[in-house]
Amino acid sequence: MTGPAKTLLVIAALAAVPLLAGWAPPQDSERARPTDPLRQEASWSFAVLQYVDARDQLIEVPARNIARLQLLVGPEGDMRMEILYQNRDYASVVVRDFAIIRTSATATATDVPVVRTGFAAMAFPAFE
Repeated sequence: MTGPAKTLLVIAALAAVPLLAGWAPPQDSERARPTDPLRQEASWSFAVLQYVDARDQLIEVPARNIARLQLLVGPEGDMRMEILYQNRDYASVVVRDFAIIRTSATATATDVPVVRTGFAAMAFPAFE
């Protein structure tokens, strides 16, 4: 590359620097996501989560074991529950019914982040 060509290349590169300086890749929260009218987030204080799975078994999970709970509602009203446990285990289960038990003789109430959304917004597992 000759001297004048190198000079033009350096000038073009230096001119682009201010444009790139203000640019940063979008964060997860800034990425365009479809609007979900079902989406709600809250922190619930409860002692036990009870749910009936697809095999009609009643399952009880102490709230102290749950790091985050996500309830996914399908277009037909069917439900799936994603549970991220405190030990970083993950479960995705089809549920027929569920109950939040606020007080229990065997478990202590704990604040748990809860998200309700549609099936398209499955959240777990988060790959790191």
